[in-house]
Amino acid sequence: MKAFQGIFPTVVLLLSIAATLKGQKTDINGQLAGWITGSNSDRTYLQAGVRFVPQVTFSYPVLKKYKIDGEFSADGYSNYTLQSDSGGVYDGKLRIYRAWVRFSANRFELRAGLQKINFGSASILRPLMWFDRVDPRDPLKLTSGVTGLQARYYFRNNANIWGWLLAGNKNTKGWETIPSDAYRPEFGGRVQLPFPRGELAFSYHNREARYPDGSYALSSGKGYFNENRFGFDTKADLGIGLWLEGTITHRNDLYNPSDNYEKALTLGADYNIGIGQGLDVMFENMFVNVSGSFSGKGNSLTMSGLSLTLPVSIITRANVIVFYDWKDKGWYNFADVSFTFNKISINLIAFDNPRSFSLLNFSAGQNLFAGYGGQVMLVYNF
Repeated sequence: MKAFQGIFPTVVLLLSIAATLKGQKTDINGQLAGWITGSNSDRTYLQAGVRFVPQVTFSYPVLKKYKIDGEFSADGYSNYTLQSDSGGVYDGKLRIYRAWVRFSANRFELRAGLQKINFGSASILRPLMWFDRVDPRDPLKLTSGVTGLQARYYFRNNANIWGWLLAGNKNTKGWETIPSDAYRPEFGGRVQLPFPRGELAFSYHNREARYPDGSYALSSGKGYFNENRFGFDTKADLGIGLWLEGTITHRNDLYNPSDNYEKALTLGADYNIGIGQGLDVMFENMFVNVSGSFSGKGNSLTMSGLSLTLPVSIITRANVIVFYDWKDKGWYNFADVSFTFNKISINLIAFDNPRSFSLLNFSAGQNLFAGYGGQVMLVYNF
């Protein structure tokens, strides 16, 4: 329970912040989740865990035309895992989850601090997953944030522009495998333009990546490189929803020159079929190519994803997500039946994945969703 020894001081701190915001709209809420997971891959695993995410949000009007609001939250978890061929393993951690303040007007906002930044038209196979790691199969939809400044301006015709400046982010984010240099700011922006029945957008990001201390690349004097990302996405409602999302990434990595160009493209569609209360069908196909030159063959990967969502009743919802890796010929199967009440939800989850789990696996430890198994999760929102 060491990870939770710091939770209570954190809650006291959040409550103290709320108490000082007199005359403002202040909300104290959060989420408490507990789960039991069983899986079988290279060995059998059984895990019991709990996660607590307390949150304070506030909003304060300034001179009638402006507003200052923000969010402060923590994320603490603790779990105990039994392995069939050894004893149990404890894991726990406490971290700041969100800590940002925003100044906004009618068509402008500036947000500073630890925040979530995500965008794009794709939902389950996302080339533009640059700053977050939201797994579409996760009932809690939790993801680490990034520290920095983000500004947005909204035009009267619903067009909008974004700009961001990030610093101090030592860990990898999105699809990154090499972390950024925490002392060299990252920067970028995005333009979204509406058109009849849809919108299109262009995005850009620049960073300097640095290999971790002790790596051969760093000791050989080739431990950092500049990276430019270019993104494009569009979405249209033509009776059937259609979208396209693509990225081109260029690196000047002298240590791995064969990976200097990365191209990714996702084509997606969705449609609601009149079965029961409406069966929502969504399909996405993503192609990725990594090579040493823009037109080089290099290494390619193709993934397909299908999501089926059916509201069975007011409180019951069923969701099935299936991925197929065309290169390794691997199936990733996930099914979730959720029951949502006033403040409590219950998720019954089943999965059957390859033993060597690679899709959206950013965890350094054992992945309990490799192989086959199930999970029961109880969530309390307050």
